[in-house]
Amino acid sequence: MRFSEIIGQERAKSILLGSIKANRIPHSMLFSGISGTGKKSIAKALAMLLNCLDPKGEESCGVCKYCKQLLSGNFPDFIIISNKTKLSKISIDQIREVYKRVSFSPYAKYRVIVIDQAENMTEEAANSFLKLLEEPPDRNIFILNVKEPMDLLPTIVSRCQNIKFYPIPSDKIAEWLVKNKSLDKDTAIFLAKISGGSIGRALELLESDYLKKREEWISLLVKLPLFSMNRLISVLENQLLEQKEDIMDILATWGSWLRDILVIKETDEKALLINRDLTYIAEKIKGRYETEELLNAISNIQEAEKAIQKNRNVGLVLRNTLMSLYKMQREGK
Repeated sequence: MRFSEIIGQERAKSILLGSIKANRIPHSMLFSGISGTGKKSIAKALAMLLNCLDPKGEESCGVCKYCKQLLSGNFPDFIIISNKTKLSKISIDQIREVYKRVSFSPYAKYRVIVIDQAENMTEEAANSFLKLLEEPPDRNIFILNVKEPMDLLPTIVSRCQNIKFYPIPSDKIAEWLVKNKSLDKDTAIFLAKISGGSIGRALELLESDYLKKREEWISLLVKLPLFSMNRLISVLENQLLEQKEDIMDILATWGSWLRDILVIKETDEKALLINRDLTYIAEKIKGRYETEELLNAISNIQEAEKAIQKNRNVGLVLRNTLMSLYKMQREGK
């Protein structure tokens, strides 16, 4: 993994390459920003360049023994610590393992240790890690990946150089998907836009059955005006609530669909659409809605997303959202 192979993040690359050139590499850094924007990839590119036996300007050679080990995942001086499951935390035992690693000299020139999703450290683990930052061992570089620095102890943040990672432009993500995943342009554009600037999220959606589910969720909205109240309750209880792990994706899909209808209704600028492959459906039903109704519906969905993020009752939030969408569509039928 070389710096030139990473999409976007030119500012982060410039800061890191400048520190290498000046021989002022920070012993601890904070890579902050949404997931899937290249934080781990840049950490790996940094480890590769720092340890390369024959660097070519600002790029690692890619063929020396250390580069090959890094590319194959067998380089002992590139370590990623993360929570083992989505619901677990980074434990004190994992940080103790870091202490063991840094107690001896690096195998190559530098050891790079990444604490991924560092905000998931337990309080005990975070306090232990802080002590390590207070007296960092020579030739060890610590990188903490976080979404938001405020989620870490202020004393940890103050000891790290904060490097901000920004959402990747959707056109760059789409271009990469077409080139590297052989996707058609419309599908690539859709995934790029729905991913919110995260190439990792775009790949996650591509590798799941999201594209098939998306059509089902949009089809449900289109058919809402035809449902009786009993049918609506049945769909809610026996279909949507059975997909609780997909609730945020369902809401995001509905929001993107209503936004597309609003765009077609108000501007007819098809280049702005997210669900381009379903434009013909949006064209057929745009007359159902008033502009104000669409804006209110999109706002309701956004509020629902915020409520679920705050751990509100998922079933109740989804029920209220679906009922409001049903009412809007029945009135506009």
